[in-house]
Amino acid sequence: ALISPSVADTLPTGFFGRFRLDHSENFDEYLTAKGYGWLTRRIVSFASVDKVFTKTGANSFDFDNLATKKDLHYKNVVLGKEFIGEGLDSTDHRITFHMRGNRLYEKHIPTSANAKQKEDEYGYELVSSGMVQILETNGIVARRYFKR
Repeated sequence: ALISPSVADTLPTGFFGRFRLDHSENFDEYLTAKGYGWLTRRIVSFASVDKVFTKTGANSFDFDNLATKKDLHYKNVVLGKEFIGEGLDSTDHRITFHMRGNRLYEKHIPTSANAKQKEDEYGYELVSSGMVQILETNGIVARRYFKR
């Protein structure tokens, strides 16, 4: 049987640890392009965010998104393997993490037609100071910089 290379991948060790949001570029423009209203954009923009990756097995890890408004905890994530997890809008999402080149991607597909959160995919890249999250929609690119 053929195994998709993305399923066999492991998360590069540089991702393990805690990253704290330091600053963002173009984030309000990105949220506007995604269709979020002013109040939601303010709340999201000013929230403190930590992202924590913890190795749990040879090919698995926990991912914690710790934010002012809501904490999300995904346990024993395997790259390329979809799971159901809670989104920031408190609804269930189909979530997949996978590597493409040096970039880790986190894809969310809300399972409810009336979910507040939109389908999205976020990229993460390691940089000398920590990690940068890349968000793109309709030609708008935002970057959120996290320090260790």
